[in-house]
Amino acid sequence: MGNLFLQLILWVYHYLAFENLGIAILEISVLSRIVLYPVTKQQLHFSKKMNELKPQLAALKAKHKDNNQVHMQAQMELYKQHGVNPTAGCLPSIVQIVVLFGLFGAMNEILKMKINTVFLIWDMAKPDAYKIAGLPFMIPGILVIAAAATQYIQMKMMMPTPPKIRQEDKPKEVAEKAGFMESFVESQASMVWMFPLIFLLFGTQWPSGLALYWSTSSLLMILQQLKMPQSLPIKK
Repeated sequence: MGNLFLQLILWVYHYLAFENLGIAILEISVLSRIVLYPVTKQQLHFSKKMNELKPQLAALKAKHKDNNQVHMQAQMELYKQHGVNPTAGCLPSIVQIVVLFGLFGAMNEILKMKINTVFLIWDMAKPDAYKIAGLPFMIPGILVIAAAATQYIQMKMMMPTPPKIRQEDKPKEVAEKAGFMESFVESQASMVWMFPLIFLLFGTQWPSGLALYWSTSSLLMILQQLKMPQSLPIKK
């Protein structure tokens, strides 16, 4: 996989990026978002469907709270009835991880080559981090912080909103929605913070080319989410 990304980077570097690694990474970021557009659209579609199914999922959880096996079966039947694939929402994140590791391997090989790695104020082959006297760790640079921030915003935008409690809801419905919101927030919080924290913790040790790719790709993803209709209505 790393060799495939290496050949792609080198081809773009020589033929489309004026032999500048930073420009090559920007162009690959745009290309990857175009290629992954169908996957992105599928994930947004999935998020919208899950948002619309939340009241029914909350009701199933309350109804079968004493029997987890029956609850899971009823939940899968609900997904099947409405054409929802629970694993579809994970695919874009998995693809992003595969691309990240592919680029990481490629960048390690590029370090051994004589190519132009200077882009603006950064060296794409070196970490975007700064050493401050007295601190036992490196301080993240602009690209690393941008990568973490854009990834956090993207993940927050991908999260479906919890069901709203209306004035006309009965006490039982209020309790069900409140319980669902609590479990929903707990289950999603780790996902929202996971990738940003990974970049803040380890991005200071990685080539800054990875941070440039990740921040650019996440920014483009945010723009796609702002402009893309999330979904068609789910099947009734």
